[in-house]
Amino acid sequence: MESESQPRPRLWRFVGVATEFFSPIMGGAIAGYYLDEHFHTQPIIAIVGLFLGVGLGFYRLIIELRDFQRTL
Repeated sequence: MESESQPRPRLWRFVGVATEFFSPIMGGAIAGYYLDEHFHTQPIIAIVGLFLGVGLGFYRLIIELRDFQRTL
């Protein structure tokens, strides 16, 4: 039997955490792609944007999981 003292985490909270991780990665890659098209520097800016997005995504993931852990 489950203990009633600990509330179950909602599925939408996990979706929010995944979105916080995934959106900077996609944003950095897409912005880098279009900047590469504009400046004719394929694929340099896209790769830099992707790596910056990954870094920001992991940063946001750590922040969100820390807040998530406090609420449990």
